Amino acid sequence: MSDAETRERLRGLVSRSGRLLDDGAWADYVALFADGGRYAMTARTPELPEPMTWMTLTRDELSSLFESLPSHEWDLGERLHLIAVDEIELAEAATVRSTFCVLRIDGSGRQELYASGRYTDRWEPDGDGWKLAEREARVANRLWSAPSPIPL
Repeated sequence: MSDAETRERLRGLVSRSGRLLDDGAWADYVALFADGGRYAMTARTPELPEPMTWMTLTRDELSSLFESLPSHEWDLGERLHLIAVDEIELAEAATVRSTFCVLRIDGSGRQELYASGRYTDRWEPDGDGWKLAEREARVANRLWSAPSPIPL
């Protein structure tokens, strides 16, 4: 596969990750991750010199989180990810940096910008495909209208 084809495949996987979260396809989202894969949500704040970690989960912990959702009451609303892939570095693994916005539509149909930030992903080759070894979602905003346990 050429570098251009590899970049396009990775671009598609990053976009697909947002659609899977939007659609509530939790098992398919988890399947994007390698067995040892990790997800982290972080934020910077002017009060602290280092980023805050809000969430860090292994692939198995992500799966458990999603499995527990039906037993809790969350105002998740409907979400729509808009993702622009900014940069792809190819080596043995691929580093993909993206900018994201998550729109949230509440039960009355009102839409708002829910979250925005940047993904830094490390994708590893897996057979003839790619698996997500690590995703950091660094959020730009720290106040949300409705808290949610769902990764961004």
